[in-house]
Order: sequence, then C-alpha cells, then structure tokens
Amino acid sequence: MFLQTIMFILALTGPATAGLPEVQTIRAARTDDDGHRLKLWLTINARKRFLEISWKNAPARMGDNVLLTVQDPHSFEQRTLPTGTPLASFASDEGSGSGDGAADYVPVQGFTRKPLTSLAKSTKSPSSRQYWVANEGTAEIVAAIQPSLSTQWFTTGVPFDYALSRNVTAQTFCYGYWASYINAEGRILAKNCVRAYPRWMNELRSVVGELRLRDLFIPGTHDSGSYRPNFDPLIRESLVTKYALTQDDDIMGQLMHGVRYLDIRVGYYRASQEKFFIYHGITKQRPLQEVINQVKDFVHETNEIVIFGLKEFPVGFGKNLGVHRLLVSYLREQFQDLIAHPSLTWRASLRDIWSRQQNVILAYDKHVIVEEFPQLLFGAVEQRWGNVQTWPRLETYLRNINDFDVSRFSSRPVADMAELTPETWDVILDKHGGLRKMADSINWRISQLYRDELGENSNIVAVDFIRGTTIVETAIDWNRRKIAH
Repeated sequence: MFLQTIMFILALTGPATAGLPEVQTIRAARTDDDGHRLKLWLTINARKRFLEISWKNAPARMGDNVLLTVQDPHSFEQRTLPTGTPLASFASDEGSGSGDGAADYVPVQGFTRKPLTSLAKSTKSPSSRQYWVANEGTAEIVAAIQPSLSTQWFTTGVPFDYALSRNVTAQTFCYGYWASYINAEGRILAKNCVRAYPRWMNELRSVVGELRLRDLFIPGTHDSGSYRPNFDPLIRESLVTKYALTQDDDIMGQLMHGVRYLDIRVGYYRASQEKFFIYHGITKQRPLQEVINQVKDFVHETNEIVIFGLKEFPVGFGKNLGVHRLLVSYLREQFQDLIAHPSLTWRASLRDIWSRQQNVILAYDKHVIVEEFPQLLFGAVEQRWGNVQTWPRLETYLRNINDFDVSRFSSRPVADMAELTPETWDVILDKHGGLRKMADSINWRISQLYRDELGENSNIVAVDFIRGTTIVETAIDWNRRKIAH
C-alpha cells in the first residue's frame, strides 16, 4: 500500500503543450454600470463544505447587512425581540478573502447585530433588540454579515449538503440558498443564489453563436473525473484522497453547474472486465463508462457543447499504440453520432457545431493517433500549467501567460490550469494539508483575478473544486458581452 501511495505521488504532475497561428479579433463590450454595479456570489468551501458569500462594489454603509436564507426572499423587515429571548452569535475562524470581519450566526429564526455594536449604538430601550425577518418571517435566515468593505469574501460556517446538487436537473435555476444585500431600511440592493447553468451556451446563442470555442471564456475542471459519489471529506479523508480528489460534483453535476471543458485522464486496466478508468496519477477513480454516460445524457437533454479533453493516459498504455486504438474504438462506440466531426476544425463557430448536432468534441493528446483517426479526433487543447505550489508564483504565471499570449493568434483552444500542484515530498509529508486546503487558499483569488483583470481575453480556465470559485458566473458574464468583428 505504501509503495502504491508513493507511486501515486510521483505521478501527480504532467507536461504542457503549445499552439498554432490564426487571427480573429473579439471585443468585450462593457458599460460603466457593469463595472460599478453591486454584485453578490455564493460559493462552497472545499475543505469543510461551508457556504461562502462574496460581493463587489458594496456601499458598506452603517446598517447594511448581507443575509443568507433558505428560501427566495422578496422582502425584509425589522422586528423587536424582548430581552430574555435566547440569542447567540458564532464567530467563525473560517473567514477567507479580503476583510477582517467575522460573520454573525443566529441558531434561531432571525438575525441580530454584534452585541457590542447594537448595544452601543442602538437608540432603542435596552430591554429590546432589533432583528431581521424575511418574507414576513416565513423564510429562514441562517447567517448574516455586516459588510465593512466594498469587496469582501466570507466563509459562513453554514454547511452545504451536496444532496441538493445531486437533485439538480436541466430545469433547475436557483436552489438551496439565497444571499441578499440589504440596506438599513431592508431594501434589497442585490441578490444571488446557489444556482445551476445547464443551458448557458444556448441561452447566449444570439450573442456567441458566430464565435469559435477559442473566442469564448469556457469554465473547466482539472482532473474532472477525480471525484467520489457521496464522499464526505470531514469523515472519510485519507492521505490518498487528500491528493487524489479534485472535484465534489460528479460529471453530470459539473456540467449542470456550467462546466464545458472536461480534463479526462484515462488509464487502461487489462485485468478488469471494465478496461478503461479515470485516473489521477496512478490512482484509479471512476469507470470511463460512467463518465461517458453522464456526458451523453447531459448533451442529449441540453444541446450544450462539451470539450472532452483526453490527456496523459497515465496507466496501461505503454509505448505502442495498441491501447490508444482500443480507446478510440471504445469512444466511437459510446458517443456515436454525438462526436463532432473534425472536418469542422477548431475554426468552426458554435452555430456550425450546433447545425450538425454533433456536440461532443474529442480532443486527444496524442498527435499520431489524431492523424490516424481524422474522422473522430480533434487535436488536444493546450494546457498551460504552472506547476507551482504558492499563490504568488501561480498569480505571476497566470498573468505572464495572459500578458504575452501568442496563442490568441490560433484557433486551437487553450486552458489556463489555475490550481496549485504539490511536489512529491509535500505530499509525503502532507505539507499543504491536501488539495482541498490548497484550493480554498487560492480559489477566491482566482475568482477575483479573472473577474476583474484577466477575464476579457481568457479562453478555458480549469480549476480544482470549481464550486469554490465564481469562474462559471464570470465566464458567462464576459461571454454575454462578446462582440465579434
């Protein structure tokens, strides 16, 4: 077992590749209102699965509050609570992002300000206290934050149950939780929810239909098949799972929540009846059949376009091409008419792809096999991978590849691999506490970097534990403003 663990550790890293030249200019139209409008986001912490609330362009005035509810709130009002009614607040040490304030939590219906603040500044009788209710008291308020800065990011301490996500369908919009920014009078200034994005490409068809995939901002996941159904990291985490699992949703869940680029690492297991599995390094994850079935079901139901990026082939392929040929035959048998014909080329617009009703692009990272199967396989998506262990180094890398991005002259998509990569001894000694902890330390920063600076010219951005980022909403927001000329 120890030897297997060491071998897994040694296999965690992989190479990057390069691109080809071609030009199309895309402009993002942005109004002043877009840049200065108050916005809220809800995300999910990877390590403890707490809900996170972040905002930008908040007025942060006295009396403003951000309230988390379990139903869609339409109104808020203050009520008076007599002294003697049990109230409590919980100061979390889970805060992340900018700002030093801590959230307040009330384990009963309603919300009260921090005790010292409310007692010192309240003009009410000391025998009563004010608290907020939503929808005349019918919508439960489970957490509240008093914003102190215009841009902040908080981990609330409210656990998210992934059973909610497993019930998401192609008809789901908001579900589970809503965050509202209100002023002192209870007026809702901004609101958002935990939500799915099952058809965002089709919903933007009139805007992005004439664009190539290279021109879009496409949300992606790193090691997309490295998940375990019903896995609770607070109960079942081990050294291997700490560094092997990279997502909390299965493939269907990732796609329903907006992912359109899948990073698929396939291994061949000759001794098994099921030959092909997803691997992370040499650690076997999900059967490839399971992944393919979920992609097919999603595409049939939504008509969205998915890039199925096959890369690395870490186990069982050897130096000859025999297993690659078996895999391509298997992919052809499984995806059948959904496979986008490579005659489209990467220059095809989304409308061209939709017109053929061939929505799955098999992007294969083995050039000789791509040449052997020109009727099935596109060339690989270029992955730009920094192989770094700290946020300053990752930020520098991501800025550099976007500042000096010659791949913009190519039609071939490129993926910014926006995650930290532990080194071998870091894993053996558990130096970083696992991929979840590493992701939590940077995902809020990744979200802000692409939202505020790099998003306009980004193509694919692939992350670990994508539910802890705002990458999907940021991508849709930038794509909505794309204008080809």
